[in-house]
Amino acid sequence: MAGSTAPTAERPTRSQQPRRPAFVLPGQGILLANIGLVLVSLVFLDVNLFSRVNLATLTPVIGVMALVALGQAFVIGTGGIDLSIPSTITLVGVIILKSAAGSNDALVKALVMCLVATIVIGLVNGFLVEVLRLNALVVTLATGQLIAGATRMYRGQTLAITRVPDKLSEIARSSIGAISIILVIAVLVAVVLALWLKFHTSGRRLSASSVGRAAAEHSGLAATRQRITAWVTATVLVGIGGVFLAGQITTPDLTLGSPYLLTSVVAVVLGGASIAGGRVRVAATILGATFIVVLEQIFRVRGFSSGVSLVVEGLVLSVGLAAVATTKNVRWLTVRRTPDEPPGGPSTPGVTSNKKSQE
Repeated sequence: MAGSTAPTAERPTRSQQPRRPAFVLPGQGILLANIGLVLVSLVFLDVNLFSRVNLATLTPVIGVMALVALGQAFVIGTGGIDLSIPSTITLVGVIILKSAAGSNDALVKALVMCLVATIVIGLVNGFLVEVLRLNALVVTLATGQLIAGATRMYRGQTLAITRVPDKLSEIARSSIGAISIILVIAVLVAVVLALWLKFHTSGRRLSASSVGRAAAEHSGLAATRQRITAWVTATVLVGIGGVFLAGQITTPDLTLGSPYLLTSVVAVVLGGASIAGGRVRVAATILGATFIVVLEQIFRVRGFSSGVSLVVEGLVLSVGLAAVATTKNVRWLTVRRTPDEPPGGPSTPGVTSNKKSQE
């Protein structure tokens, strides 16, 4: 028809155009807290955390704490909590002592026994909590007592040999420069876990089952089985930490796991995890563990008593829980720029606030 013009598609306005997702660092809050803690120690407290002596002291402790905290993170991700961690660590130390009896040749057998023991503990806890739907706090408190009693019975009154095999001690005390091999292994484990949870089908299913059990069940993801897997994974991680801790100390006793009852929870909460459950934040949990260990080291160097450290840990846990609760619907402010926006930014503020807490 003469004079008619072909309809032209309307160009979407800037507000309608898809926006690039902003890059968000994992655990931004606890990352900044660690940076602030290091700066305070250097500037105001005259504590050089990067000296060779301090690194040699800090890095193995951070490595063990990271492994134990990752184990706790998997349980907290299901909405539970594991109070049997100290007893599990102590059991692992006693198995290394008694089964290996100081012999390098028997070390592999002892490690296999530790692996079997941790898997059984994870299965029992997972069955009681996820299948029978019992309260996780009560269940793990009870199983922790049972494990502690069984450990004492297995150990007996006295041990002929009270040192771990030299090979284990040699590995646990080795380092790359001033960085403990324990921390290096913990970081590698964390990377593997992060990749597994993000990219592998089984890891994504476990994450989905932890975040929302009902939704996962309706989607046919076998949520109960996945959540039991989370418990087993958690206990195995704790067992690995216990093995390295026993090797680092060389003479583990019945108090080996005692310091990890509260600190493992604090590290996970500082990483931004919700006690009600959610995704496992691997990087943030590592940073939370680092914060706790560095804080304790500063107190130790400055001559404060262990009682002060316990009080501060309790306060940090309270503040961390409050922060997670109050920032649940707030995300770090991020500026998002559309592909055709000028480098100087949009004409109107592009700062948005997301509803979900930081990953």
